[in-house]
Amino acid sequence: MRHPRNSTGVLNPGYSRDTADTPETGGRRSRSKISQVIVARPHYQQEDLNNAFNYFKPKSNFYQEALESMREVDTKTCVTGLFPIFQWLPEYSFPSDFIGDLISGLTVGVMHIPQGMGYALLANMPPITGIYTAFFPVLIYFLFGTSRHNSMGTLAVVSIMTGKVVYNHSGEGSNYTNLEVGTALCFLVGIIQLVMCLLRMGAASFLLSEALVSGFTTGAAVYVFTSQMKDILGVTLPPLGSRFEIVHTYYELGKKVPETNLVNLGIAIVAIIVLLINNEVIKPRLAKLCIIPIPIQLILVVCGTLVSIQYKLKDNYGLKVVGTIPQGLPAPKLPKFDILPEILMESITVAVVGYTVSVSLGIIFAKKEHYEIGFNQELLALGAGNLFGSFFSCYPFAASLSRAAIQYLAGGKTQITGLVSCSLLAVVLLYVASFFQPLPRCILASIIAVSVQGLLMQAKDLPKFWRQGFFDGVTWVLTFVSVVFISIDIGLLVGFALSISSIFFRALKPYMCQMGNVPNSDVYLDITRYEGLIEHRGIQIIHYSGGLHFASRAIFKSNICQFLNINLTEEAKRRKAADFVEADDAIKFLILDFTALSYIDPSAISTFKTFIRDLEAIEVQTILAGCSPLVFEKMKKCNFIGGEEVYVRTYPTIHDAVHYAQKQLRLRAGGVSQTIQEVRL
Repeated sequence: MRHPRNSTGVLNPGYSRDTADTPETGGRRSRSKISQVIVARPHYQQEDLNNAFNYFKPKSNFYQEALESMREVDTKTCVTGLFPIFQWLPEYSFPSDFIGDLISGLTVGVMHIPQGMGYALLANMPPITGIYTAFFPVLIYFLFGTSRHNSMGTLAVVSIMTGKVVYNHSGEGSNYTNLEVGTALCFLVGIIQLVMCLLRMGAASFLLSEALVSGFTTGAAVYVFTSQMKDILGVTLPPLGSRFEIVHTYYELGKKVPETNLVNLGIAIVAIIVLLINNEVIKPRLAKLCIIPIPIQLILVVCGTLVSIQYKLKDNYGLKVVGTIPQGLPAPKLPKFDILPEILMESITVAVVGYTVSVSLGIIFAKKEHYEIGFNQELLALGAGNLFGSFFSCYPFAASLSRAAIQYLAGGKTQITGLVSCSLLAVVLLYVASFFQPLPRCILASIIAVSVQGLLMQAKDLPKFWRQGFFDGVTWVLTFVSVVFISIDIGLLVGFALSISSIFFRALKPYMCQMGNVPNSDVYLDITRYEGLIEHRGIQIIHYSGGLHFASRAIFKSNICQFLNINLTEEAKRRKAADFVEADDAIKFLILDFTALSYIDPSAISTFKTFIRDLEAIEVQTILAGCSPLVFEKMKKCNFIGGEEVYVRTYPTIHDAVHYAQKQLRLRAGGVSQTIQEVRL
């Protein structure tokens, strides 16, 4: 048996099932007679309460606060804020932490080699630039970054977006090479991210909802997989437009199937089978015995290179190979600045996506390891890394989920993992890079195609988003469809618009409910969700949750009329009729519970004033309960409370408002039998 609480939070010992199941309270809910609520404390209006406890509005002095904040900042704070490495490095445990960072760094460094070259091809850049991107920007992130577990470098989604920009602004009919467009994009993305940092826009990227990110990355995975089919089949496709590219790709592939290079296809199938067996069979079993995974991708790359050298696959069988790879570190070179205006809008998209993916991934690991990442500091780290990398033939970098998971599972503790992987890549660039020149591109295509398996499996999340809400499901579906059937940039734009629209539409449909009183208590609950509640005759209590502004004011007014079951115009005419007789249970008091009203603007207040006057014309008095200080102050400033146009009573709690309304009803009823409901406060 459930017992409601009294107002002190203690279960009411006088409550029993007999009390709850009386005819007045039986069934789903009941409407009491005019009842007197007796409490053991004064009943306050909001103004009385404010006067009794000396309410005041805290004063804010921007100049004084700025001076105080500047006094608190010293040189040490500035240095540690700008370079987070000085925050965690003094706490670094050299023997234990370094072993994990060393093993993890070497493991991830090995992954960077095949992934870097493969993703560079995805970005329409020379293969070596993928390794550059995993080296130069990561050195800067080591100094400025706050995520200790993100594996920075090449990322499939960013590589695809880079590839689109490179394709649209280079090649025949253009004055720029692929490398020049890619490095210019990297420079501009870095500038945009630094500007976002200066404008403190770190948290703005979280306007991208989870449904948007999932639908977008799943669609991008389809794009990645499709883009590798030509190298897996060993065919050459004609130039395709920037819109509906996946559709055109499969159409052209269908025509090119008879030209498939069977040796190329056979090698790709073998590579895919080996990768799938490793991922589905060997890797899960090995994980129970050893934290270091088999570097299967690197093994495939080395074996493919050796087989290509031995059997001269390019000359004898016509296989496409990686081609010329310069050995050594590139000389610094300024990007082509004259192309920057042409790629500005596309750069903004790349900058936001790269940052959003990196921060979202960083938050996951930060929660697991109980540390914080700085949103604006991450913008600084990414922006500085891209800016620096643009001088060394890099394209935009970001965090990779697959590498970050391996880095975490292999025991990585801090950003020193990135420094170790950079050291390994430096050795590769200086001494080993040219070895991979004969590598068949079909092996890199196979590695990329299998690597997006996890992203493709995100399609299974769609039912979850439908369960979470209609807008989430629609956002996922339309974002995915737009990416796959139109283009990546249009898909991101559609998803972003849907995410913003969902916020707007949810604000237009605030949560409102009619409330009833829990017997023998001062608790009021939604009558559509609880049974056995009392509805006091002549009083309607409506709860409102959300903001009340120019966009939601009409819906607010309409919903209140629905709860009261009236049409204001018709009701006013009806009351003027000679034969009008008021019903015994007519609503005389409307109590609005504003405890969850987060904001109200002047336009909503203006509409509210007119609405209250219309209610008064049909003899319904409005009472406000539970206004927060910010809402109360805004109402006073707009002469809604304490003004001459309308007079609205305000109370700190619903119970106080109910007490006042019942007192007025008893005075009007005069001599009507009364039911006493005692509540001890």
